Amino acid sequence: MKTLIYFWKRFMLPHIGLFVLVLVTGAVAAAASGAGVPFMVKYVFPVVFRGNETSTPELLNVIPALQSFSPDALLLLACASMPAVFVVRGLAMWGNAVLVNILGIRILETLRMQVFCRVQELPIAFMESRRKGDVISRILADTSNVQNILTTVSNDLIKQPITAFCSIAAFIFLLVSSGQGVLFLVNLIFIALAAWPIMEFGKRISQKSQRAQQGLGELNTTVQQNLENQREVRAYAMEEREIQDFREVSGRLQTNLVKLVKYQKALIPVMEVVTALALAFLLVRGRMCGLTLTDFMAIAASLFFMFDSMKRAGTAWNRFNEAQGALKRLAEVMYEPNTIPQPEHPKKFDGRARGEIRFRDVSFGYDPEKLVLRGVNLTIPSGQIVGLVGPSGSGKTTFASLIPRFYEVTSGAIEVDGIDVRELDSHDLREQLSLVGQQALLFAGTIRENIRLGRMNASDEEIMAAADSAAVSKFLDAQPRGIDTELGQGGAGLSGGQRQRVAIARAFVKNAPILILDEATASLDAESEREIQEELDKLAQGRTTLIVAHRFSTIRNAHRILVFDYGRIVGDGTHEELYASCPLYRDLYDRQGIES
Repeated sequence: MKTLIYFWKRFMLPHIGLFVLVLVTGAVAAAASGAGVPFMVKYVFPVVFRGNETSTPELLNVIPALQSFSPDALLLLACASMPAVFVVRGLAMWGNAVLVNILGIRILETLRMQVFCRVQELPIAFMESRRKGDVISRILADTSNVQNILTTVSNDLIKQPITAFCSIAAFIFLLVSSGQGVLFLVNLIFIALAAWPIMEFGKRISQKSQRAQQGLGELNTTVQQNLENQREVRAYAMEEREIQDFREVSGRLQTNLVKLVKYQKALIPVMEVVTALALAFLLVRGRMCGLTLTDFMAIAASLFFMFDSMKRAGTAWNRFNEAQGALKRLAEVMYEPNTIPQPEHPKKFDGRARGEIRFRDVSFGYDPEKLVLRGVNLTIPSGQIVGLVGPSGSGKTTFASLIPRFYEVTSGAIEVDGIDVRELDSHDLREQLSLVGQQALLFAGTIRENIRLGRMNASDEEIMAAADSAAVSKFLDAQPRGIDTELGQGGAGLSGGQRQRVAIARAFVKNAPILILDEATASLDAESEREIQEELDKLAQGRTTLIVAHRFSTIRNAHRILVFDYGRIVGDGTHEELYASCPLYRDLYDRQGIES
């Protein structure tokens, strides 16, 4: 309930005016149903269907002002009041339905945007610890379910109790006026019988729904993983295995959904039976007590609307419990602590950063008890090109990833131009860095748009200059629309080397003082590596550059090389110095020399 209140305040209160209109129209519809119809049967029908012309309709006793009306005028008024009640009820229900949908659309948009923005704020470690398909399911499916809670269910959980209250009030009034007040006490038993399955089924629906939501996340992950790895699936003849995995995950989801539906739909027949029993009891008791047909119909109508509203409220309650799983899954995202918070009063660089980087006794571990970097102390002067080498898992990429603050240091401090990165706004810090990774990550759009991502206000001339510097221009003539050729997701339509050149052009156009090359040519063949290495050498000139190296050929122009082993820097110097003094470096270099 605490989580629901949090979401209600955060996403419903900004639209409170519209929600009040929803409640007003719902209350009018509820009153017209719960009280309007029974009272119309009790007081208006006798005016229309007068069996004894000498009898005085009870309506005249209730509203004495009508006694001055002629019989024809009174009949006309009575006939007009019947459609009037249903017109008011119909218009209120229409207005309520339209307003609920408008409110739902607005809340859904706000909710999805907030969850998506929250994912952008959270550390990269959050995404790395979760399956992408599950996160997508939370952003799309779970937000829709929570929106349903906040609008439709909230409306029904308020409107239907109002209908029930009006019906109960009419029921009590009609029973008392007919001298049958004791019948209300007997009907409390039926009300209790109706309330029990609502609460009991609600608990079970909440459990089944949470399992179904988890199953949907698993299914999304399975589909996404298959579609992203189609080459490997086909190359290793894994189609049957993938189909079997999908069948198993889909089967589990189907089983949970079937169980969920059983409890969802069980409430309706149970409520129908309870309503039938209550009406049957009223019929027998009314006959024994000599109730008139008009009194019985009015009391029965109020009783029907009372149980019908309870049934609808129970259905809404079940839908609320059904969406509890989605609520909890979204709460995990919204409540997830941001371990890399922005400073309250961030410092700023004095114009463009110089690019000096300093590590002060830095240690880091994804798990605080298992450090992957230990006690790193060094200074990288502005403009220096530094190669990072070492065995796999030695901490090279982690070292480079701490500079843009993708992760927070466990202890110590990292400074850029003498400013602790924790005292800088992350956006401002990353504006001073360019990153080219092993896999060139391009977005759906044109080649021009992908290059412009480096600096959104770059002119067309600057983009073309960056394309020339990165040798993108060499393959533009072969593209259908040159630099305005549309690419598919991930840069589909270009080769690996071409995608890498576009990523390098993006770094050129950004023109940041700090450059991180994370095995930027590791996935390329020797010829492509040789060509792209020339562009990378040009890109590194005049910038503080960190080159995470798999192949030693990529650090041939490095001013300095750092050798990593088990999270420590065990070597620091030029190639000649390290080859003479660092056994690990010499071994790595010689082994690669033999292989090459």
